[in-house]
Parts: sequence; structure tokens; C-alpha cells
Amino acid sequence: MAKIVQLSRFPSPPPEAPWWVVRREMVPASPERVWNALTNPGELVHWWCDFAEVRLEKGGRYAFGGRHVYGDSMEAQTIETSVKPGEDFEIVDFEPAARLVFRWPLLGVDTLVQYELENELESTRFTVTQTAKVPPGLNPGLGPNWWWVALPSLRSFIEKGESDLRIDYHGLRSAAAISLEARCSTFPWIIWHKLTSPTEIRRWWAPVIQLEPRAGGTFRLELDAMGPSRVLETSELSRFVHDWVWPGGAVGQIEWSLEETETCVLLRVTDLGPWDPAVSRDACATLWGATLLQLKQLSERGVTPREYQDG
Repeated sequence: MAKIVQLSRFPSPPPEAPWWVVRREMVPASPERVWNALTNPGELVHWWCDFAEVRLEKGGRYAFGGRHVYGDSMEAQTIETSVKPGEDFEIVDFEPAARLVFRWPLLGVDTLVQYELENELESTRFTVTQTAKVPPGLNPGLGPNWWWVALPSLRSFIEKGESDLRIDYHGLRSAAAISLEARCSTFPWIIWHKLTSPTEIRRWWAPVIQLEPRAGGTFRLELDAMGPSRVLETSELSRFVHDWVWPGGAVGQIEWSLEETETCVLLRVTDLGPWDPAVSRDACATLWGATLLQLKQLSERGVTPREYQDG
């Protein structure tokens, strides 16, 4: 197993490491409230994992697993059997309501994770930094990573008592399609505008090179290695379908749909495949889960996650 240098505090910008990711979220609660959601096993299972054990001391355990955890093999069903010898999710350092550093053996790679909590007016700036000597798994850098889904899940759990989106990674690995949905407290036309306007797409997804929002129209985003090329179908305020070209050349089909109910608008994204064989189903699910949540956030709050990722 790769040995990770145990740093008590990462500098900003991120440390010089062969592989690293950083993600931030603004949580409208005190650092003490966020800390409890991060370290109480009874709360962790509502937004992050299916089973957890926390022994909050240096050298203790911050262990978790289950079908809602990215990369978990699901070979074990309880925390007692989920952690192999030498992969004990060790707590390296912590400061209550301020910092937690722990080891997470992800997809066979020893990674180091640091949570940082900073009080900002009546909110908490929550930052996650994860480093490793090699990338964990296949192509984890193709797009959004697991933290892009986990942090909004944490925020919505603290705000509303439930997660906006929990991806069932285990179930989607054998599903015919990857389908994810979130409830939005806004109007269909607002979401539709964010989904089909080049100016708005730039705010929550990527710069638009060209978009003709009609069947057969060109649709190109400024993304590395992958992205859409053509609009396949469109139905005003309810359905937007486009293709998706993967790095290996596979061309899939992506369907966005809006369904208005008495209490909310159900926003759904479905990846019908086919997929690039070099990209895991977990990575595909994370890509669309993160993209869905960014559209939801901008539609509801008028704020793009990019606005608090730096600094």
C-alpha cells in the first residue's frame, strides 16, 4: 500500500501531490452542527454512507461503507467486516469543530482526506482535500468526483433533514440505465432556461461552443476529452435529449426531463448508454449526479457552486 505523508494541515493551494482533489461547500449552520453531522455515525448514515464507526481520537477510526459510498465493493455488509487489516480508516489528526484528517483506502489506494470547517458569518465554509500518490481507480479525473455529490448531500441533510441526492452505486452497476432525480423548489421554466441557455449553461456546467436547441442541432461544450455533439430531441419545458461522446469513442444518449407536481418539480437525468468501457459505472453516476445537483442549485438559489470553490 502506498504510504501517505501525514500532514496535520494542508496548505492552500493544495499540496504538491501526484493526485489531489479539493471541493468546498457553504453550509448554513454553525461549525459545531456540521461537525456533528460529520462525526456522529447516526447522522453519517443519512447523507454519506450505510454504516459507520467513529472513534474520535488520534489513531482512532473514521470508517464507513455501503451501497451509497463511491467505490465500495459491497462484499461486506457491516462495518465490522468492511475494513481489511492494514486499511483501518485511521484518524491522523483532528481538532473538534475545525479539522479532521483520516485515511480512506479507496479502490485499493491509500488516500488522505482532510475536512476543514471555518466559521463565516452564520455559515460554515466546509473544505475537503483528498490526496494520494496514485489516482484511486480508473479515470477518476474525467469529470466531477464523489465530493461534488457528497457535499451538497451534507448541506441538504443539515438544512432539511434529508439528502437531495444519494447515489445507489451498487444498484446502478447492473442497471440498464443510470437514472437520477432531484426535487426542485422552483418553476419548470426557470430550470428549462438554465438547461438550454448558453449563457446559463456556462454558469453551472461548462462554456458552450455551440448550441442549437432543436432536434438535429449542434451542441458542443468546452470539456476535456468528452461531451455532447448533437441535440437529439426536445420538448419545451419537459424534455431535452442529446448525445454524449466518451473519450474512447462510445456515443451514448442523455435525457433530461422535468415533471411538475403539486409540491415541486422533479428534475431527472438519464444516461441510456452505451458507455466507455474504460470508465466505471460509479464514475458515470458521479458525473451525472454532480451535474444534476449543479443545475438544481443554480435554478433554486441563483448561485453556482463555482463561486465558492476558490479562496
